Amino acid sequence: MSSIVLAQIHSIERAFSLKNIKKEFGKELVSNLKNNIKFIKNNENYKYELTLFNSAIAEYNKYHDYSKENILEIKPYKKYKHIRFNTSSSFKKVILSRHSIRNFGDTKINDSDVVKAIYMAKNTTPSVCNRQGYEALVVRNKETCKKILALQNGNSGISGIQNIIVVCSLIPSFFGSNERNQPYIDGGIFLMSLLNCLHFNNIASCTLNWSTDTKTDKNLRGLLKIHDSRVIIALIAIGTYEVKEINIASSHRKKLNKIIKIVE
Repeated sequence: MSSIVLAQIHSIERAFSLKNIKKEFGKELVSNLKNNIKFIKNNENYKYELTLFNSAIAEYNKYHDYSKENILEIKPYKKYKHIRFNTSSSFKKVILSRHSIRNFGDTKINDSDVVKAIYMAKNTTPSVCNRQGYEALVVRNKETCKKILALQNGNSGISGIQNIIVVCSLIPSFFGSNERNQPYIDGGIFLMSLLNCLHFNNIASCTLNWSTDTKTDKNLRGLLKIHDSRVIIALIAIGTYEVKEINIASSHRKKLNKIIKIVE
């Protein structure tokens, strides 16, 4: 239940990060979220989820003027203004300031910066036995990008996408049934490295999941001539950063004690 509730809350966060918020958005989503909350019996175990739920619903009600209740401190969106990085920028500053961007800037993307980011990622990503079984397909054609986005179901409202990077894993790089999950592991590590490297090179990005059915997967493969020897890990929408401050999804994180276990 926790994962379902968090995913639905993030959909509200995501809506607040878009440039053009639809009037009375998310009615069905909010209704489903409220119904799911009813199944939570132990409030103490789900304190984190309930806090985010209450804050998101309060902000949702305020936006639609459904009530005059006070908004809690935790909001589903926050402000972000990109400050360009250079070779002296600290690693900590880079990784802690990376966010999924859904309002890209008007400035044209620098193609060489995209290539630099991929170069950095491929040189720093670990892989099983150093097989490096991943690749990045950069799609620059605008019409092709539109067709790709039409196949992916999580990009509505995102504005200013210039290129799309398709991250794949190469199945022949992995051996036997015992490594059946390794393409996703190595591909996922490369994906995260690439996101950080894009950010360091001042390229804004938003990961678009590729959890889809066989027909849609085949349609994308046909469009981009991706061989069956590849596993499509995810898509990355990229563009430039707005020069002004923008809204982004808060994407609140769980407390450390929820995800760490120490074995003495």
